[in-house]
Amino acid sequence: MREKIIFIYNPNAGKKKISVKLNDIVRELVEDNCDLILSPTKKHGDAKDAVMTYLREGMLKRIICSGGDGTLHEVINGMLSCEQTGQRVPLLYIPAGSTNDFGKSLKLPKDMVEIAKLGREGMCYPCDMAVFNTEYFVYTAAFGMFTKVSYETKQSMKNVFGHMAYVLNGAASLTHIEKYNMKISYDERYTEGTFVYGMVVNSESVGGFKGITGKDVSLNDGYYEMLLVREFKAFELPDIINSILHADYSNPNLLHARVKHVRFECDRPVSYTLDGEFGGECRVADISIRYRAVDFMIPKTLIGLWEGADKAW
Repeated sequence: MREKIIFIYNPNAGKKKISVKLNDIVRELVEDNCDLILSPTKKHGDAKDAVMTYLREGMLKRIICSGGDGTLHEVINGMLSCEQTGQRVPLLYIPAGSTNDFGKSLKLPKDMVEIAKLGREGMCYPCDMAVFNTEYFVYTAAFGMFTKVSYETKQSMKNVFGHMAYVLNGAASLTHIEKYNMKISYDERYTEGTFVYGMVVNSESVGGFKGITGKDVSLNDGYYEMLLVREFKAFELPDIINSILHADYSNPNLLHARVKHVRFECDRPVSYTLDGEFGGECRVADISIRYRAVDFMIPKTLIGLWEGADKAW
């Protein structure tokens, strides 16, 4: 039986640039003695369903996905939900969204066709993933101000304005800042109080802003970065924003820590975003890190730059 390569893509992601490059990308993905299966998504859940279907069938050599954070999120959930099959299949991610934070953290080429070549010419880099209660996420779980921007911004606005669409909607969200009374346990530490924002992240950038997640972020050290913003006075906001942008956590309104496990408990349901998509509402959010859970394809030129990036395929 011939091995299979499945290419899952969201034709509407970003500015629909995947449709322009599709033929060139497919040409690079074709391999001898392998069946290439094209699987465009039409609705939420399609990407996860496709991954689970082909993983259960077996003989899957590689998974390729192209789209925004939501598409990648679904693919990862499909892969890790099928761990019982015993297959550990490498993933090639071709970013096509409006911000592509995780793709930038992987230091992938900017050109989609060049990324496609990594299926044959790249190597595997094992990355940490995380579990939010029962759902997996790739690089960010967050609550509070700005977090609704990514999933409440219309796709048509993202396609026209790109990253600026997030900035415009984010500015509008400052007119009403919700407060959350929380008890937070992280590893062997504990804090409580009133918070307006919190994120647990594994990326060099969030929302296109590089550096706000901390310094020397590693994608496969078993830790995610946690950043919390306590309730503040209006006049304190500029200093808080400046501190975050410069990764200066000496500001008393900020709490930053590297975590393997964190548990958020609130006196009322809290809306969370997972990888830029709505993650539901809950009073208790339990997050744990899965050490080097997924192999991503990256350029061989990065060998030696990151620990663990040493397996060529």
